[in-house]
Amino acid sequence: MPRGGELRLGRSASWAPEAAAILADEETVSARHATVVHTAEGAAWVTEVAQGATNGTRVNDRVLVPDRPVRLRNGDRVELGPRAGFVVHGIEAEPTDPPT
Repeated sequence: MPRGGELRLGRSASWAPEAAAILADEETVSARHATVVHTAEGAAWVTEVAQGATNGTRVNDRVLVPDRPVRLRNGDRVELGPRAGFVVHGIEAEPTDPPT
């Protein structure tokens, strides 16, 4: 994902058009699950969608609180429910303030 980009993760084709086809058969992933933001400075943050993720979002086994961005680092594992997830690669070290 390029700097300054946002990627919505979920099964809803209208809400998460880039991820919906990949996650379509993942019944444990909500229609609106989480959002990943890659800041212009190179940081990455993931935020669970409030009133969206029924199975929760985890970063390195830590359950996220909806609407609270969590900073991602290289090697972090992000889980969208019990069967779908990914490992973070290519994040640079820079400011620690969450995106606004």
